[in-house]
Amino acid sequence: MAGAKVILIAAPELIPALRERVGEGGVLTFADSDPVRAMDAILADRPPIVALERLFAASPRGAALIARIKDDPSLDACEIRILSHDSRYQRVSPRKRDTPPARRAAKPAQAFDLGTRRWPRFKIRESAAASVDGHASRLVDLSLGGVQLIGPESLRAKQKVVVRLGAAERALDVAGTVVWARVELSRRGPAARVGIQFTNPDAGALTKFLDESRVR
Repeated sequence: MAGAKVILIAAPELIPALRERVGEGGVLTFADSDPVRAMDAILADRPPIVALERLFAASPRGAALIARIKDDPSLDACEIRILSHDSRYQRVSPRKRDTPPARRAAKPAQAFDLGTRRWPRFKIRESAAASVDGHASRLVDLSLGGVQLIGPESLRAKQKVVVRLGAAERALDVAGTVVWARVELSRRGPAARVGIQFTNPDAGALTKFLDESRVR
């Protein structure tokens, strides 16, 4: 529906009651399990109000959607309203008005940079095979101390993982710890962008993988 005044996102069973609170006219609703379609509608309609049920807003997917809205200067006029399904609770998520739009791009936590700054990091070709605990992932950059990648949504900070670099019999398994993680929304669906610090990696094997896989 073009020109929605309110886009409401909540668990399906909670939408009817919440819809009454945001008004009947010009309301477009989305299930909390489909934040990518909701974000597409927000970008298309730029509604005055984006309403999120409180439990969804507190979830990783909800936090990612809120961050995506706040990071887009074209959505500055969208008020992000948080509603409770079981009370009259309601608040508006604040924006940092003192941050210039050009500087709003979300940045990873600095912990990963501090942990790997003694090693140069290299961009990795998208075709390079990788997985985290058996889940296919996409490498972003790699150093002898750690890796940034996009992997399963379930990844969390402090989680112990095994990163597999390469495919088949030439694969290299490296143990590590997730230092930072944030959920992102894309047309492929929600995923986690994470920084992983390696534990006692094989420097020779990593160097060989880098030589074969980095962007030149």
